[in-house]
Amino acid sequence: MRVIVAGAGIGGLCLAQGLRQAGIEVTVYEQDPAAFARGQGYRLRIDRHGTAALRDCLPPDSFARYEQTANPPYESIGAVYDHHLEVRYQHAQRSTTWDPANAARGVNRLTLREVLLGGLADVVRFDARVTGFDLRPGGVRVRLDGGGTDSADLLVGADGLGSAVRRGLVPEAEVLDTGLRAIYGMTPLDDALLAALPPALFGGSCPVQGPERRTLALGSYQPVRSPAEFDLTPVPDYMKWTLVAPMATYSMTEPEFWSAAPERLLTEALRCVADWHPALVDLVHRSDPAVTFPLAIRAAAQLPELPAVPVTLIGDAIHATTPVGGTGANTALRDAALLRHHLDSADGLVDALTTYQAEMRDYGAAAARNSLRGAETIFRCDPLPI
Repeated sequence: MRVIVAGAGIGGLCLAQGLRQAGIEVTVYEQDPAAFARGQGYRLRIDRHGTAALRDCLPPDSFARYEQTANPPYESIGAVYDHHLEVRYQHAQRSTTWDPANAARGVNRLTLREVLLGGLADVVRFDARVTGFDLRPGGVRVRLDGGGTDSADLLVGADGLGSAVRRGLVPEAEVLDTGLRAIYGMTPLDDALLAALPPALFGGSCPVQGPERRTLALGSYQPVRSPAEFDLTPVPDYMKWTLVAPMATYSMTEPEFWSAAPERLLTEALRCVADWHPALVDLVHRSDPAVTFPLAIRAAAQLPELPAVPVTLIGDAIHATTPVGGTGANTALRDAALLRHHLDSADGLVDALTTYQAEMRDYGAAAARNSLRGAETIFRCDPLPI
């Protein structure tokens, strides 16, 4: 069997690793010209499903790199702060049966991607965007940007929210725009910031809710060991911050928001938090302007039934989620491990896809739906047609 994966994000690379471990031939086509050609976010929360998927798909030494370059495991109690850094509420008490092996971890997105790229130099083709496909007897022909083609027994769309594979497979699939827009930033951690912010803001993920439905979502990256110890790109400890707000609360028009230089976005973020707790203002003020970027908060409205053809989808290509709860990357990883399992063990490709798609739609729809509910609760967006 030969598999083509469209997209070398977290899910696509995890799938490629798993297929290689199973002895299944795989090629990954990625539109970016190089592995780290653009900013794609910073800290990710990897939950027990994500960790289990990585354990299933990665060689043992690569999985060990993931664990060692992640934060120590943590237990979230769902605390939400206000913009004065007072606890507004928390969802749970700490468990007496907490299991670190199944606990969430914070990782640096590009470090994890670097780990996932390990050993795949002959598999991943950069600067090669999948633009569509044609079904053919016994398989699928994949169309590439520039006019090239390739053929496989199976095409997997791991090409994200704007998936070209999804458009060709289920053009009726809709993506819901929450009306929220985000500014992402990153601030290196030092002793002053560590002392100024409440300890509960470190290790896990925490939202800070302010006026005008503005939310500052925080998450620190403080790994067990530095990525540099594993010959990976050095990454200093940092605090990731994401300012989320309705578009109308920004001082820019939507076209201006998307065309703004990073320095302008950082200035806008500072304007939005100007009367917040001084430690939060200082956090944003110390951010590196060069790595500040905008993002729209969107998610899958409904998950369509996928047709019985040798093309399928994983991750945001099928069940995009909002950032609430950090479910996007974890669901993509879960998809990758599940699909690899069924391709390796099922009685034929049809059975593998049928079983995978039924299971994936069940938890994928729940993840998208819960993330939209979370956007209403945490980010306080307008009511959504969930």
